[in-house]
Amino acid sequence: MNRNLRRKQKKLTESDLGSALEKAELAVLSRNWPAAIDAYRRILRIDRKNAAAWANLGGAYIEIGAVSKAEDALRRADKLSPNATPVLGNLANLQKQLGDPEAAQQLYRRILSVEPNSARAWHELAQVRRFSTGDPDIETMLSLYDADGLDEQSRMHLAFALGKALEDCGDFDAAFPYLTDANRLKRLTLDFNIDAHKTAMDDLVRVFDSRFLAQHGVAGNPDDRPIFVLGMPRSGTTLVEQILASHNGVHGAGEREDLSQIVAASIPGFPAGSAMLPATAFDSIGRQYVDQLTRGAGAARRVTDKMPRNFLFIGLIALILPNARIIHCRRSPMDTCLSCFTLHFPHGQEFSYDLAELGAYYRLYRGLMEHWHRVLPGRILDIAYEDVVSDAEGKAREMIDFCGLEWDDACLNFHQTKRQVMTASATQVREPVHARSVARWRRYEQHLGPLREALGPYADEGM
Repeated sequence: MNRNLRRKQKKLTESDLGSALEKAELAVLSRNWPAAIDAYRRILRIDRKNAAAWANLGGAYIEIGAVSKAEDALRRADKLSPNATPVLGNLANLQKQLGDPEAAQQLYRRILSVEPNSARAWHELAQVRRFSTGDPDIETMLSLYDADGLDEQSRMHLAFALGKALEDCGDFDAAFPYLTDANRLKRLTLDFNIDAHKTAMDDLVRVFDSRFLAQHGVAGNPDDRPIFVLGMPRSGTTLVEQILASHNGVHGAGEREDLSQIVAASIPGFPAGSAMLPATAFDSIGRQYVDQLTRGAGAARRVTDKMPRNFLFIGLIALILPNARIIHCRRSPMDTCLSCFTLHFPHGQEFSYDLAELGAYYRLYRGLMEHWHRVLPGRILDIAYEDVVSDAEGKAREMIDFCGLEWDDACLNFHQTKRQVMTASATQVREPVHARSVARWRRYEQHLGPLREALGPYADEGM
């Protein structure tokens, strides 16, 4: 091969690599995981020893639930770049999701052995273990938190970790200032406007009224496999899905972005744009959604989608999938909001980092849910977290019956079900039902005045 041809091929390869990297970055930003996987595969066809691409490919596989492919990609990355923290972090995250907190802890410890001041690693470690008074890890995190020159993101991660650790120890008054600081620092990075959310929900109520729903109620796709599990974050959606997914006829697909992405691509100016759609569009959108949801679900009779914020789309769901089941998870408003406030969400949930905004958003959500119940009577099953805790079998049977399935005893042993759980409750749903989180807010009662005031009439619900 002559020199000029080699030079030309090298330039072409570099150009292809740059293009693939750009596509991968855009896909990750939009959470379009299939596109990200295609881009990382393209990178690896050009450069098989690109450890970062293997690590990112593994992370994308985690997001779509391709567990074995994720682990293979991450192990390859680990061999190419031993002790690289992004690789170890993704491996740890995968182990946590698969219900092995001990393995996750070991991987976070590996990160800390290389980067002992990694606030992110301390934060992640805190989520997969319980602390007791005098734990040396707490002292280490306190020292890091108080160190000079700590950047605000690191301080945020450490503050969330310390809040969790001190709550484990039962020192709630000591925990709350750290939680407050963590949320304050996170809120500074966000552009959140509660008025914009109010306008958006008012628009949903205006468009999806009884008349509009009645006019188009039979136009959708008849597939009856989807089960939507929705509500506020931290309201019990993961527990409900785990119970359902333990049934031999149900595939648990986790939190899916499919519906919101299809809406964005198919309905310009949603929700008002919904009124401009031809009748055939509702069937087409429903079929497109089902095709994506059921990919990888085999012959399952039902498939769950537990994206909590799908409560925004209930009116549309009723039109595109008239036979889909909708399960709405509810929990004490105070407990729901407090639980949000104690957690850092990797993306979304921008409303959760200020107590007053949390309460205001909760009221908007409840107002919208009350509208859906009025205009779609009988379509939505409400399941209260506290009722599942007090009567797990009764509520499980009610849900299984609502989904048109025969009873399966495995639903009572949901904590033994082996599956990937990609939410903050991944560790909790590996345990039998317990009441530790019921009325959790009372431990912080003296600090929650702004939340109570913002919740208004909902504050005393479920007391």
